[in-house]
Amino acid sequence: MTKTRAELARENALRWTQLPFDDATRAEVQALFDNKDDETILNRFGDSLHFGTAGLRGVMGAGSTMMNRYTVAKASKAIAQCLREDYAQQNACERGVVLGYDCRHNSELFAKITAEVLAANGVKVYLYDRITPTPLVPFAVKAKGAIAGIMITSSHNPKVYNGYKVFWDNGAQIVAPIDSQIASRMDKLQEGAIESLELEEAKRSGKVVLLGEQSIAEYVDWVVKSSVLSKHSDVKIVYTPLGGTGWETASASFKQAGFKDVHVVAEERDPDPEFAGLDAPNPERLDTWPRALALAKAKKADIVLANDGDADRIGVAIPVDGEYKILGGNQIGALMLYYILEQLPKSLRNEKSFAICSVVSSPLTRAICEGFGVSFQETLTGFKWMGNVADERVAKGENFLFAYEEAFGYTFSSARDKDGIISILLLAELAAYCKAKGQSMGDVLDEIYQRFGIHIEDAAERFYEGFSGQETMKGVLANLRSNPPKSIAGIEVVRVRDLLQSQNIDMKSGAKEAVTHLPKQDMLSFYLADDSWISLRPSGTEPKLKSYLGVIARDASADYVAKTRALEDRIAKIKDAVVKML
Repeated sequence: MTKTRAELARENALRWTQLPFDDATRAEVQALFDNKDDETILNRFGDSLHFGTAGLRGVMGAGSTMMNRYTVAKASKAIAQCLREDYAQQNACERGVVLGYDCRHNSELFAKITAEVLAANGVKVYLYDRITPTPLVPFAVKAKGAIAGIMITSSHNPKVYNGYKVFWDNGAQIVAPIDSQIASRMDKLQEGAIESLELEEAKRSGKVVLLGEQSIAEYVDWVVKSSVLSKHSDVKIVYTPLGGTGWETASASFKQAGFKDVHVVAEERDPDPEFAGLDAPNPERLDTWPRALALAKAKKADIVLANDGDADRIGVAIPVDGEYKILGGNQIGALMLYYILEQLPKSLRNEKSFAICSVVSSPLTRAICEGFGVSFQETLTGFKWMGNVADERVAKGENFLFAYEEAFGYTFSSARDKDGIISILLLAELAAYCKAKGQSMGDVLDEIYQRFGIHIEDAAERFYEGFSGQETMKGVLANLRSNPPKSIAGIEVVRVRDLLQSQNIDMKSGAKEAVTHLPKQDMLSFYLADDSWISLRPSGTEPKLKSYLGVIARDASADYVAKTRALEDRIAKIKDAVVKML
């Protein structure tokens, strides 16, 4: 008789109450049995933590679906096997792996375990000797000629999470077939049975080599050379790393680039696993901003800059009519792209120069690129796609300008993953450039909208916790796929793009057209008669369904203020309708 998932989960959990699991883990799991907490046992032990979007991410705790020392060891063993068996001809084990970690609870422990497992399996490790921002890892991978990089971080997620992000030798996040090669091996391994080599012994034998001041200095040099386009630096900056890893490299970069008037939020300056009392070190969230905005008002700052917990994302606020306006991810991307293109020599404004954004980011990106005569490409959501596309096109002799996604991730220069340090430096220079010209950054944003059309975006999401929640979320998307709405907020739906089926569907005629430029993904987009758009997809890192919305007024040459207000009203109505769909 086939056992139920609940029965298999209990058997798995019972194994975790015994050796070789450590005392704390055994006690934590035993408490679940003592309290007869069957739902938690099912959620924690009814499956495994699978190797997914460039690695692992999950809530920390005991269990096969959780982030803990045992799931980290499994992932590390799987990577070692992959390097040894599939990439021996590339001297993968000898080239080694760069390893970094952020300030989250258990990050240093997980990095130690990763180094010990890799070393025991014959893989050389370059281990940072301190807490570091994520962008240092892909930078060092390329600088050292390493085969891969691993960063222990959960980026901007709530503090109960941790994660394990993997990069390849081009500095981009891993994609197929590497991800599936690692995942298939990890699924065959059992927690608690992974060999390791004590870290101190691995250091003595040369299997683990420490990285520190020199590597960070090389990174800062690259940041400054990549970000300084106009050499303007007279600007007053308020900066916060949100209690994460950003301050050491950000402050060094500001100083080396000549920015002297920088004020950091003292309570959020130093790395803190509690992120200075914030629930999540995420500049997308309004609850992360009060202290930075209070300091900005006191100092009369020209720009407020934030990094997320591992400094690969950013947030920006600018002064508008005596207050500070927190910019959206697409607005930041538009400002950065516009500035880069304005500074780009006219000889490079051609189809060989290109910018990238994700499928859920603003169509304004395409309009700006077309306006400057450069090439534009969209990819699936995530820098694992954008970074590798950029690398492929550069290898063909093209000129990479910029890539971004609406979730506050941006990159340019030779980086192949989002980089919050080069991004804040570029924005600081943009603020100084505007100040020198007698403009505000708000003026530049208005200039962009008046030139390329007003684009306003928003987002909504719903969490679906546990196994039952996951099934419910799948059902929502399946129902919308089989029964797409004819209208949303009273506006006719004229086209549906279904990336899982790789097709566009004309809602009037029913005609279907293949989508060939994007890989398959569980994502639906609805395009409305008034140029509005909505996209839905499950998150790749959290148990939630995400929606992205946008409205457009393509001709903003007249009645700019009135059109902007009308669009704001329209997107609010669309958002209300979409929330009911989730």
